[in-house]
Order: sequence, then C-alpha cells, then structure tokens
Amino acid sequence: MPADIETLPPLIFGEPGEFRELMVALVMTGQKTGSSNLKVAYEMAGEAVPEVGTTYALVESAGLRVAVVEVLEVVETTPADVTLELVRHESPTVAHWRSVNLAYWETLSPAIRVHLGDPEWQLTDAESVISKVFRVV
Repeated sequence: MPADIETLPPLIFGEPGEFRELMVALVMTGQKTGSSNLKVAYEMAGEAVPEVGTTYALVESAGLRVAVVEVLEVVETTPADVTLELVRHESPTVAHWRSVNLAYWETLSPAIRVHLGDPEWQLTDAESVISKVFRVV
C-alpha cells in the first residue's frame, strides 16, 4: 500500500461490525466495485461528490485502513433511472439495489429533513443519487 494511505479520505461502509466487514471483504475480492449514496448525504457530511481518479482508504471495523480504492466512474442518477449496468457493481439486480439502498436512505430521512429545513421532505424515486465505480489499487 502507498505510504500516504493515512492521508487519504476514508471509504467507510456503515457502522463497525458484521455489515462493514462483509462490505470490506467484497471490495477486497473484487465482488463489490461500486457504491451509491444520496447527493444530499454528501452535502450533509460536508463532503465533495467523488470525482474520477479520486483515491480513498478503505476502512474496516477496527479503523484500520486496509486498501487504496480509486474511483473509475461517477454517475449522477435517480432511483427511478438507475441502470442494471450501474447497479451490477454493487447488487445482482435493480430490485435488490433499490430495496437495500432505499431502506438505508430512509434511515437518513430525519437528518435530511433537519439539514434541508424541510420537515415534510420524503425520499422519492426522483432523488439525486451519486453512484461511483471503483477498484482496489
């Protein structure tokens, strides 16, 4: 791994534990080569939307940086318009991708409402999603 892995922004999947360890294992074996998040989630976290060529440090549950991941492609889409080609980087089917991602994004709804100052905000199929395709380098 490059000596500067400690200076890279982290790539973290969920909370420490079984889910994160599964995601790290899937990334490390090349079975997971993409991830998606709501554009507003990047805004809430004060993070820039990823760009092609950006590198991240993949972080496991104990906080160790285990690999450098390079972004190969960034696509802005919506849950309604996401393609099978794009979701195959993280899910076997569009239906599975929708189910898993929408369930997770619903957990962000209270924080999004506060961030936007809109207590009526609801997740819809028109919400902007940032999907990134990556590889371990």
